[in-house]
Amino acid sequence: MGAAAYKLRRAGIAVFVCLSLTTLAPPLLAQTQLGTVVGEVRVQRGDFPPQRVLVQLMIRGATMESVYTDGQGKFGFYALPVNLYFVDINDDSYEPVHQRAELSPVALTAVVQITLVPKTKKEDQQKEQISGGNPNVMDAREYAAHFPKKAVKEFEKGVDADGADKIDEAIRHYQRALEIAPDFYPAHNNLGSDELKRNDLKAARDEFEKAVQLNHSDAAGYFNLANVCMLMNQLPDAQRYLDEGTRRQPESALGKFLSGSLDLRIGRLAEAEVALRQAVQLSPTMVQARLQLVNVLLKEGKKGEARHELQQVVAAFPASPFRAQAEQLLHRLETASVAGGPS
Repeated sequence: MGAAAYKLRRAGIAVFVCLSLTTLAPPLLAQTQLGTVVGEVRVQRGDFPPQRVLVQLMIRGATMESVYTDGQGKFGFYALPVNLYFVDINDDSYEPVHQRAELSPVALTAVVQITLVPKTKKEDQQKEQISGGNPNVMDAREYAAHFPKKAVKEFEKGVDADGADKIDEAIRHYQRALEIAPDFYPAHNNLGSDELKRNDLKAARDEFEKAVQLNHSDAAGYFNLANVCMLMNQLPDAQRYLDEGTRRQPESALGKFLSGSLDLRIGRLAEAEVALRQAVQLSPTMVQARLQLVNVLLKEGKKGEARHELQQVVAAFPASPFRAQAEQLLHRLETASVAGGPS
């Protein structure tokens, strides 16, 4: 595949969340980045699939999550740790799909464009093989076909600058792309993400709001807005956007995580615990949800359960950047338990 097409797949919505452990220890996390894999499915020489298609997110050959496309062929996986993933589709009506989707600290969103090729009869397949056709080749540039070429080029330059951690340069390119194509919602998404990196919360909110207006069916945009509003302490707005995102994707691990975080901020501890446990169940690798659950358990006085959650983090996520702080807090809790007796 061409370099430009690959860049387009890696760009899009980046989700940032705010999380801290404030009991018995300094904050574990200040601002944490969670990755997202989003995409769109179309049928070759056609529009959206007539029926919803099951999309699987694979890691190391195993299925991590599965979702169905919506009525416009869109799908998404949220709150993902940095890693190499593959998006698979194995539908009886189409040729199988196995497409790369990589998340890294500098590219937290992979945008995957999939063109489904209807399965043909055996004799037609033989003709295609003789003529040199490859039914598994997908035109990843289809994503760019919806926007002016000059805008796409500026967008690609912005993605390159983001990859090199040149945030100011990336912002300039996204702004130029939007001058050419004001409705280029991926540029609004990326611009909002970079403004968030610069801690310009108002600008980030403005861009995410524009992205939602232009692509209102995408739950991730509403989750982004809910997160920004929480960071700005605009909790009623955070609840409103969270409700919109949850309505579009009720079983989102990220949505449950944000819901639990908002409940914690408001003081609804029982609701927060339920939501965060659901987030962990939906995405067992989301360390941030486990740590936020520790916050809630400590506030509820459930120190034994908090220790258990921290023990799981330490044991199951040796490469996590939060492991050292989790160990420190676990040591303090265990020391306090020995000094004070069973909790």
